Amino acid sequence: MSEIILLMSVGLNIIFFCLTFIFMQKKGGFSYLNKKIFNTFRNKSEIFNIYNPPNYIHKKSQYELLSKPKNCIIFLGDSITDEGEWSELLSSSHIKSNILNRGISGDTTERILGRIDTIIAAQPKQIYLMVGINDFVMIHKSVGATINTYRQILAEIQNSIPATQVFIQSILPVNNHISLYWEDNQKIVNLNSQLQELAAEFKHEYIDIHSYLIDSEQQLDAKYTSDGLHLNGKAYLIWSEIIKCRALQNHNYLE
Repeated sequence: MSEIILLMSVGLNIIFFCLTFIFMQKKGGFSYLNKKIFNTFRNKSEIFNIYNPPNYIHKKSQYELLSKPKNCIIFLGDSITDEGEWSELLSSSHIKSNILNRGISGDTTERILGRIDTIIAAQPKQIYLMVGINDFVMIHKSVGATINTYRQILAEIQNSIPATQVFIQSILPVNNHISLYWEDNQKIVNLNSQLQELAAEFKHEYIDIHSYLIDSEQQLDAKYTSDGLHLNGKAYLIWSEIIKCRALQNHNYLE
């Protein structure tokens, strides 16, 4: 009798789990769960505490204290920038400037704006900026709200270090078949379209990385990712080659 009760209990738990999983997938998977967590907090500062772990705080403090070499090139963004070994990826005879990786996992446009003073203090020759996916995935901002914060970032740079060249890089899609991170890729397309317009408005160059890493469904190609969002070595090689090609076309682009 006890064995039958145990089997019934296990069976009911499995059914409940399956129904919950199906419900979540219909609602948008992990993005839905993320949004439900977000909605339980009363204001933005509370949700930022959830997404502001010690490793973020610690890395931000390093960047504030590290030396700032002259005429450096800064790669600025979230985990997708953070995980790139840019000095090695861009190693070549015509790239002579110090390359600094200033990406932090979990960054959003608002967080970048909150630490832009450290970037400005370095007075870099060039900034390569890619940020925005976490605005969608983590805090569910609209395209318009994300662009507004982006504009504030660019205005701060322009007002403080007008001689710095800024290269606005497209943000990348996710692969929803892998589904660790679910997001509407059309929002990403829309954001990139507005980033192009923003680049023209500020007279910056827009660099399209998006179209080099997508599959036939306009998602991040599975051969470039293991979790649907972050990039493997093949993707970084393609990304760096795009930048190298620009360097060759513009002669002193990275010198």
